Amino acid sequence: MPVQATHNAAGPAARFRWPTAVGWLGAFLVVMGTTQPVEAQVKSLATLRGINRQLAGQVVDYTHNHGQDRRIFSPILGMPRDLYLYLPPGYSPDKAYPLIIYLHLANIDEHIFIGSNYIVQLDQMIQRGEFPPVVVACPDGVIGGEDRVFDAHSFYVNGCHGRFQDHLVQEVLPFLLRCYSIRPESGAHALFGISAGGFGALNLAIKDRAFFGAVVTMAGPANMRYTTCNDDCLAPFDPATYRWNDHYDPKLVIGRFYLDLRPVYAEKYVTPVFGTGPDVHERIRRENPADLIFTTDLQPGQLDIYLHYPGDDNYNFDAQARSFAWLAAQKGVEVTLECAPNGHHNLPYFRANHAAAYRWLSHHLLPPAPLVPAAN
Repeated sequence: MPVQATHNAAGPAARFRWPTAVGWLGAFLVVMGTTQPVEAQVKSLATLRGINRQLAGQVVDYTHNHGQDRRIFSPILGMPRDLYLYLPPGYSPDKAYPLIIYLHLANIDEHIFIGSNYIVQLDQMIQRGEFPPVVVACPDGVIGGEDRVFDAHSFYVNGCHGRFQDHLVQEVLPFLLRCYSIRPESGAHALFGISAGGFGALNLAIKDRAFFGAVVTMAGPANMRYTTCNDDCLAPFDPATYRWNDHYDPKLVIGRFYLDLRPVYAEKYVTPVFGTGPDVHERIRRENPADLIFTTDLQPGQLDIYLHYPGDDNYNFDAQARSFAWLAAQKGVEVTLECAPNGHHNLPYFRANHAAAYRWLSHHLLPPAPLVPAAN
């Protein structure tokens, strides 16, 4: 079976989730930070100048987060949009570089790119020769486009509040290819998505595999229609009990946090993207990565796929990842699975496991190449 699992996934037993100190701090921030600007909570941890002091490469600012408005106006969305861009050490227009589109998680915006150590880890791997020099772009995935925690996430798809995937494909990518030296081959283009951004990354990579050769997700919803014969979307994955969810319930509990004191309902993430009404299920089915395996006729060798997941994911994205790989294997499509056995859906998991995802991607991305001068 062409599925690689480098760690054992969580077993079928019911799982009891203990809150951690970070978890209780997160709960406090949920209460205290709902209406606070991201700059008050993330940018205070790392400014653009601060992150660039840690890098051998450089983060270029196309945002309105640092005193000047450098955003790129989007005619498709009818608003300016933020974008951060990382250039590797020694970047030169005399070379053509691979490209990673980095899609951030929900409950925050593009600030995570400079307010975390994720790009620092990659920069250090490039310096050590463990990753090819690469250009990385992080576009804003928040629907409203403003710097606020917990604003609705677009999942980077065309939804009821805007054509966010069209903005990415028809505006962000052309801007990058026009202004920076990027290799043209699909083997030099990758999507890297975490949590909600993982949905958008897997969705777009499957749809546009002529442009993208590889996709990485971390704790992403790979199969939003996951359920079992007992209609339990939070149950561990078992091929014998797996079923496609054939209806949408906005009050379905899709996540549990803090000893089940804070359940998360489907409508929290579904309504801003897919709307309400009787057509929601069909809209989800059209965009669901697991469905796209079949509706786009994904074939072996067309796309390199890596799904990393925490073994005890609060949204049960571990089961979704495993079901995605199982479904892909039915078409002979190889998916690399990697699990952090004791991980939860939280920032410590993301901090600890970016390096593993980068290591896999380093073997699935073309290196920089010298530009050949055009003949007269």
